[in-house]
Amino acid sequence: MTTAMASGTDSQGNSGQAAIDRFAAMMIERMQQMKDTGWKQGWIGGASGYAGLPQNVGGRNYSGSNSFFLQMHTAAMNYQLPVYLTFKQAHNLKAHVLKGEKAFPVVYWDMMIKDSHGKRISTEEYRAMSKEEKKDMDVIPFIKSFPVYNVAQTNLAEVQPERMQKLMDRFKVPELRDTEGMYTHAALDRMVETQQWLCPIRADKRENGAYYSPSKDIVVLPMKAQFNIGDSPEETYRGGMEYYSTMLHEMTHSTMTPERLNREMGGRFGDPKYAKEELVAELTAAMISHSMGFDSRITDNSAAYLDSWIGVLKQEPKFIVSVMADVNKASDLILDHVDKQRLALGEQPYLAKNDPLAPVSADEEMPF
Repeated sequence: MTTAMASGTDSQGNSGQAAIDRFAAMMIERMQQMKDTGWKQGWIGGASGYAGLPQNVGGRNYSGSNSFFLQMHTAAMNYQLPVYLTFKQAHNLKAHVLKGEKAFPVVYWDMMIKDSHGKRISTEEYRAMSKEEKKDMDVIPFIKSFPVYNVAQTNLAEVQPERMQKLMDRFKVPELRDTEGMYTHAALDRMVETQQWLCPIRADKRENGAYYSPSKDIVVLPMKAQFNIGDSPEETYRGGMEYYSTMLHEMTHSTMTPERLNREMGGRFGDPKYAKEELVAELTAAMISHSMGFDSRITDNSAAYLDSWIGVLKQEPKFIVSVMADVNKASDLILDHVDKQRLALGEQPYLAKNDPLAPVSADEEMPF
C-alpha cells in the first residue's frame, strides 16, 4: 500500500487546503494580536457569558481543529453560542441562513483509493478488505471541507424558540467563586483531591513554578493561593482561572508519554519538538479552558515561541493539522477524566458522548 497526502475538493467546491490555509491565517493573526498586546490577551478571546465545546445543532461535538477554530470563530464574531449547522440542517429545522451571511469551513479526512490497475475503489469497499488485499491498494488521504453556519446566522431563534432556549440554558456559564473570591472548578478540584488523573498532581506546597516531570511522572503546581495576586475582585477571580489553566497545561504535557499518547518532545528549551509540544499544551489548555467559560493566557515560557510558531505557520500551514491532531487527542483524554468528576458531582459532562441523558438526534449529519 502506498500513501501520500493531498488537499481535496468536495462536491460544493470548497478546497480542503483553503480551509487549512484559513485556519493557519486565523492562528497567525491571533498570535500577532497576543504579541502586540504584551501577551495579555488570551488564546481565543470572547466573553459572552456562554461557553462550551462547539457542537452541531443535533448535539454532537466537533473534534480536533474544527472544535478549536469554531471556538475562535464564535469569539471573533461575538456569537453567544458555539453551535453550528449546515444549510441542509437549517432547512430540516424549517429555518434558513440569513441573507449575506458567510459560512465557515469544517474539515475532515477522506481517501482516494485505486487498485493495482488504476481502478477507483470506494472507501466502503476498502474498509471491507482484508489486510492482504489492502496491501495492493494505492491510498491517498486528503482533506475535504464543507460549510457551516452559527445559529446566530440563521432565523432558528424565531422558528424554533424552545430549541434555542434549551441551547442557551445548556451553554450558560455560572459565576463560581471560592471563599477567597477566586474562580473555582469543582471537577478539577475533585480530581486533584482524589488523585484520579493519569499521574499524581501535587498542588499543596509553595512552588516557584509549574512543571511536569517525565522522570518522576508527576505534575507539580504552585498552591492556588499563589495565584491570588490581584488588586481587585475581578483580578482575584481571574487568578483562579490562571491556576486551572496552568493545571491543564501541565496535565497536557503528562499525556505525551509512550504508554499514553506517545508524542515526541525535544530534550531542551528551543528544540523544534519542544516548541511543538509547548504549542500542543497551550492550545489544549486554551480549548478546554474556553469550553469551561474562561480564556487561557499564554504562559511566560511559551511566549518566547510566538515568533517561531508564526514563522512555521507562514511557511507550512499544514503544521496546524499535525498540532491540532495532538490537541484533539489530549483534550479528549483530559475531558474524559474531567467528565467522570462532573458526573460524580451530579454535573453535566462537557462531552456529549459522556452524557447518559443526551438524545440521539436524527438531524446530525456530519459530526466532524
